[in-house]
Amino acid sequence: MSDLPSPSRLMRGLTVLSGGGLLLVVLGAATVAMLAEFAKTWQWYFRMERAMALAMPATLILLGLFVAGLVGMVVLADRD
Repeated sequence: MSDLPSPSRLMRGLTVLSGGGLLLVVLGAATVAMLAEFAKTWQWYFRMERAMALAMPATLILLGLFVAGLVGMVVLADRD
């Protein structure tokens, strides 16, 4: 028996980590947007735009990894 983790365990880890990262990125961008709406100043709206510009590529990458992990979990699921 090898010390390497099983592929299904790796897929589960990928899914959990990418899902958690996706949640944090979206939560961070939403927090900045909410603060901008409370402040209603151009400075905060500019910060919101910068936050959205930074969050978009990370969101797309993490979403892709999350979906790939979900598909991988289904494909590698143990069959009884």
